[in-house]
Amino acid sequence: MTQFCRVPARKMLVFIVLALSAVSLHAAENTSLVRVEPESVGISSARLRLLDTMLRQHVDDGRVAGLVAGVARHGRIVYLEAMGSQVLAEGAQAATPMREDSIFQIRSNTKAITSLAVMQLIEAGRIGLDDPVSTYIPSFADMVVFTNPDDPDNSPTRVPSRAMTIEDLLLNIGGLSHRDGALYQSRAVRSRAEPLDVLVEKIAAVPLMGDPGTRWIYSESTSVLGRVVEIVSGQRFDEYLNEHVLQPLSMMDTAFHVPPEKVGRLARIYEVPRGGGALVRVPEMDVPITTQPALLEGSVGLVSTVPDYLRFLQAFLDGGILDGQRVLSEPLIAEMTRNHIPKELLPIGLSPQSPMLDVGWGYGFTVVIDEAKSAYGVNNGEFGWSGTLGTYAWADPETDMVAIIMLQIAPASAHRLPQKFKALVSQTPIDE
Repeated sequence: MTQFCRVPARKMLVFIVLALSAVSLHAAENTSLVRVEPESVGISSARLRLLDTMLRQHVDDGRVAGLVAGVARHGRIVYLEAMGSQVLAEGAQAATPMREDSIFQIRSNTKAITSLAVMQLIEAGRIGLDDPVSTYIPSFADMVVFTNPDDPDNSPTRVPSRAMTIEDLLLNIGGLSHRDGALYQSRAVRSRAEPLDVLVEKIAAVPLMGDPGTRWIYSESTSVLGRVVEIVSGQRFDEYLNEHVLQPLSMMDTAFHVPPEKVGRLARIYEVPRGGGALVRVPEMDVPITTQPALLEGSVGLVSTVPDYLRFLQAFLDGGILDGQRVLSEPLIAEMTRNHIPKELLPIGLSPQSPMLDVGWGYGFTVVIDEAKSAYGVNNGEFGWSGTLGTYAWADPETDMVAIIMLQIAPASAHRLPQKFKALVSQTPIDE
């Protein structure tokens, strides 16, 4: 495990001076995400056309309502296309065309943004990776562990072998469960109508699925971290993100809801019927995404656009800076984008039946650790993640590329469009 804890003021001053030096060195190299001819940055226009044809075929065939996809290299956009509809035609209502700045629910792509906020507070010396979570949320000191997590309804509990830490939460190894899992569902842990502090206290009241540090479980960990950000900063989580992440990176359409003036850019969610047939629009949540929710959920709560998320990932490739605005030091960007899962906990996976053999986990992202085990073209060190409605984003330091696709489809695995997009993007460089 990485050791980034609170440090004395004198050492922190030295660290800040070094970080500021890195700003001056990197700022001169930073470029805005402007559109250029693909060949000018070593990308094949012909291969991008094949990618475009594949995406449009899925839209034209009615397999997805619409999508936006973007590819950038060396900080320059070579592909940004919107196709299909935000809202399909229904009755007398005409379809609403997709736009390059259409807004999507990005679900688990939220995790990396929350993790960046946590790392900012670690850099400031206000949080330590090894700090017990109970330092900030006292109820976590009383958590217990199921002796038999496979049968939680009948299992006795015991005291955990050690305290859960901030790093455990960043890595999904704290023993917490998933918001949609039976354990949390049966206990009504999550509601968008209840604030973040209530969610976190409900989580603390449910026993752990394992001792901290012993299992990788995709979980609500990042939402707990959002509450830690609130407690440490003294700001509401959305206010902290706006001030320290979203505004510095000019991610002006990224938020926890879509306000009235932007609803005309919102892509709706469509479901693929089990028996086949035309797409069916999914009803709104109990607290619609067009309403400010009580719950500011750091695991899944944000909406965003392809241009916004391109800026977010480009800042990582550029060492924590974009357009002269630094959001994190280069050393901590490197920590976020490398694997921290020990060998004994690999492979990780959303279920035991679907292990992800080629990746580990950094702070908010998967990280490719064995490219030979991937189902399609990747490079070691590539980092990114996806959302449950079909959003998928990654950055590759080796090729200096960022690629993002956003659509709103349930289930996200329908037609495996993000995976096809990924496979074709990996074939577009021509100067390697």
